[in-house]
Amino acid sequence: MKFGVSGKIMLIYGSLFLAVISLAFVFSYKSTVGGLEQQLKTTNMALLKQIDQKMELSFQQTESSLLQLTSELEFVYFMNDSYMDNAQKNDNFFALSAKLTKFLNNNLQFSSIMAYSAESGSILSDQFYTTKEQSENSWMKDYLEIPDYFEWLTTHKIWDGKINRDVVTLIRSYPPISAPGFRTGVVAANIDVDVLYRMIHDVYEEEAAGHTFILDKTGQVVVHDDASMLYSGMSELPYIKKMVTGPDSGTYSAVVDGVKQTVSYITSSYTGWKIVNIVPESQMYKPLVVTRNLLIMLALVLLITAFVILFVINRRTFSPIDRMLGKLSRHGRPIVAGAPESAARGVSYLESFLDQMFVDRDKLERQLRDSKPMLKWRTVMDVLTGYRTDFAVIAPHLDFTGSRLFPEWYVVCTAEISKEGELQPRDQTLYAYALCNVAEEIINTENAGAAIDLGGGRVVIVFSFAEGDEEQNHLRAMALLEQILNVMNRQIGLTVIAGLGRGYRELKDVPLSYAESQQALHYKKVAGNHGVISILDVQAPDNQDYYRMVRMIDKIVDALKRGELEKGIPYVQETFQEAVSSNLPPDLLRQFSFELVMRAAQTMESIGMDTEETLNEIGNLYERINRCENWRETEQMVEAVLLGFADKIEKRRSQRGKNEHVGRILEYIQDNYRDSGLSLDRLAEEFDLHPTYISKLFKEQMEDNFIDYLIKIRIEAAKKLLGDKSIKISDISDSIGYMHTRSFTRTFKKYTGLTPTEYREQVLGPSSP
Repeated sequence: MKFGVSGKIMLIYGSLFLAVISLAFVFSYKSTVGGLEQQLKTTNMALLKQIDQKMELSFQQTESSLLQLTSELEFVYFMNDSYMDNAQKNDNFFALSAKLTKFLNNNLQFSSIMAYSAESGSILSDQFYTTKEQSENSWMKDYLEIPDYFEWLTTHKIWDGKINRDVVTLIRSYPPISAPGFRTGVVAANIDVDVLYRMIHDVYEEEAAGHTFILDKTGQVVVHDDASMLYSGMSELPYIKKMVTGPDSGTYSAVVDGVKQTVSYITSSYTGWKIVNIVPESQMYKPLVVTRNLLIMLALVLLITAFVILFVINRRTFSPIDRMLGKLSRHGRPIVAGAPESAARGVSYLESFLDQMFVDRDKLERQLRDSKPMLKWRTVMDVLTGYRTDFAVIAPHLDFTGSRLFPEWYVVCTAEISKEGELQPRDQTLYAYALCNVAEEIINTENAGAAIDLGGGRVVIVFSFAEGDEEQNHLRAMALLEQILNVMNRQIGLTVIAGLGRGYRELKDVPLSYAESQQALHYKKVAGNHGVISILDVQAPDNQDYYRMVRMIDKIVDALKRGELEKGIPYVQETFQEAVSSNLPPDLLRQFSFELVMRAAQTMESIGMDTEETLNEIGNLYERINRCENWRETEQMVEAVLLGFADKIEKRRSQRGKNEHVGRILEYIQDNYRDSGLSLDRLAEEFDLHPTYISKLFKEQMEDNFIDYLIKIRIEAAKKLLGDKSIKISDISDSIGYMHTRSFTRTFKKYTGLTPTEYREQVLGPSSP
């Protein structure tokens, strides 16, 4: 069959056109269907990771709750089998059993909890008590010498006092941090297998096809949606062997029970267990059937259209097609001179499509960049309103926006820019933006936080701290706020009034601190246009007389930490004298002594000191305190331990020496602590060092952070000035760097236990008539 020139041209262009359509279909099919297949696998793996995160969070909470429970005094008596008589023993058993029952009521994921004492061989739970001879749970003693402090046991049966139950068990050594050979018992918290199964089942929104189960390191079934598989081993199955010898997570195809199935698994970094999902491929890729059929139909339509274009449309169609293919191959045909502009443009759909694709990509990048402030604002507002209470959920959003918070310890401040001078709305927005930037820069030097604009000249600042307690973090936030306000006033000439809420540990309580900060800000009319109003200043304080003795511990350990134990020993003697004169019961006096030594040991460890050698030299501290015949012997023992700790601190400091920069910085602080604007940024500017580096030097050399050290310097200066009763408290506050007397009074009471007036009257003596 002979073709003319036109026919040959039609054949060539037609072949190329069909080839383009075919290749486009193949690539589209592979990218679309293949991409969807990968998304299905990724989604399946994400569900397994969600199960792992859910289990790990629950198990870690279990361990944390168990540690808190084992710190109770009744546990100490039971584990050491140290009772004066049977009456005390029975009372302790009753009290401990009641606490176990309360613990289970507060932690519904547990089915039972058991405590095994190696000293007596007895086992106590919320349901029963058995002696060494009667115990049906003697399996617990087999875990007395576990290499780690805790271990999660795979599914096994236990007797809970009523029936045998299938459970997963957390075994925890007692004392909580003790090596094998030094343990006096173990504690077991049991979770029903049904509860663990629901953790898996609840992740899926509807009944999922296939099987999802958990295996331990040996291939033993921990939990399975088929109850008959419990206690069975699967390590010999080929697809399980591949999983054991392969990487920690993955997806592959395998023939299981004669059916080709998709196997997905991940390995928990916390327990070492493998979470496995097996789904028949026919079910796995069922959502792809509609997409695949649509693509095939689209390909058929395109092929039919191609044939119509090839044989029906006349040759004038070939010229724009030629230009389109020329553009694709970067060899466009030259435009004939004198031809109309419309002919030069031709059919440019493909070119326009590609151009629009790049334009859309640029728009998407700009939208993503511009949406970061709004995402940050939305995330922080969700926390402030209580809509988001899970830190793991908000952390990725904060990281994306360049902000960060710690998982706990929060204080919220609501600040308002003074509207004196009738600021325009645009000016308010600019000043609020500046206040947010200044706040985050100062806060994030040593801590963490985020600030957002509420509109109308109001800003919310969320402080987050890595350590401390509610009151200490409240004081830190107050000190940081004063620095922020000082910078705004000095550099921008702007006055700001701020309301500060209480400190809270958990993220779910942030709305409480936010509401308190707004409540404190209501007092701006009587507090002035510039300064910090604490919620503690506008509410009646609680009666703290009952806790006076326990507060002395803070003074003692603080003196120990500073290496000034000679100032702390009189506090010890004063506390014991007060306890004796108040007829404190011997049991409480012993408990106070033990708590004091433990707090001192924790303080040593917080600054990187090893206390194990000193405590080993003493022996069993709890028994030695119990054997003391009188309070003076107890006091001498406590003083000896504290002096041992102090000696170690002094030796380390003498070996380490002082950093040259720190010495100069300390001199500068001593000369300028009266300046309310003294901050890490001021020190960095003065000594040409980075603020983070100065903070690190402070922590290493002074074993304290900058804010706490500055507060202590000012408090010591205040004590000296209080000796002159002709000086007013407000003048003393101003002279040592506090912008408001309320802040000074609150801080002074935190560090001395007395208000400035009480200190002047009680410590320095009453005023002369």
